[in-house]
Amino acid sequence: MSSHLSKSQLWALALGDVLLHNNRVHFTCQYDLARSGAEGDRINQEVLVDAWDIRDESSAWRVLNWLTVEGGHRVKFDRLRSGLPLMTPQQQNRYISSIQDEFSAVELLIIQRYHRYLPTAGILAWDLGRAAFICHLCMTFGHIQQEEAWHYLMQNAQLIQQSYASWEEYGMAYIIGRQFWAKELEDEVTAGHIRHIRHSLNQSDSPWRILSWNMELEFQAAKIGH
Repeated sequence: MSSHLSKSQLWALALGDVLLHNNRVHFTCQYDLARSGAEGDRINQEVLVDAWDIRDESSAWRVLNWLTVEGGHRVKFDRLRSGLPLMTPQQQNRYISSIQDEFSAVELLIIQRYHRYLPTAGILAWDLGRAAFICHLCMTFGHIQQEEAWHYLMQNAQLIQQSYASWEEYGMAYIIGRQFWAKELEDEVTAGHIRHIRHSLNQSDSPWRILSWNMELEFQAAKIGH
């Protein structure tokens, strides 16, 4: 990958900064694995192969399309979110208490707690943030062509920019999505996620601090035939 990415390209990759940073792939090195000193072989095995079963172009697009075209985790989130607010708080509590499955109840509790803080896009940030991370890795390890990868990344970036008002709103939607996926509602876990997002918003070398949310994203739209 080119070591001279445009600001628009960096903005698109910054959507996956939480996971990239966690894997020691840094914005200050233009998210280049080698320059960041990241363990490429480990990331390829643990993230792409073990976690996502990505081994080639076909499996890469299967995952990337699931996160975007097919709707990822936001399909279930949006379905539950559309029904719960129709009830009064008392009705919501009774309904959630009647749910036998613990994990299903936690999903509803997460929506009950956070839905009012989310824009219409809901947890789109969670799906497309992971998509940015996975797409970057797939491009780096040669599973998908750079040109197609950048079209995918830039289209997603424009959608995210239109769907949220700021990096802060994006970050909040991202961690709510992560909690929904992990079925976590513990206050300590929530506080940890919030600290991480605040760090991303306040750290002087963070892309979320450096790159303006409303900057013009330049790219040429193209339909990807996968």
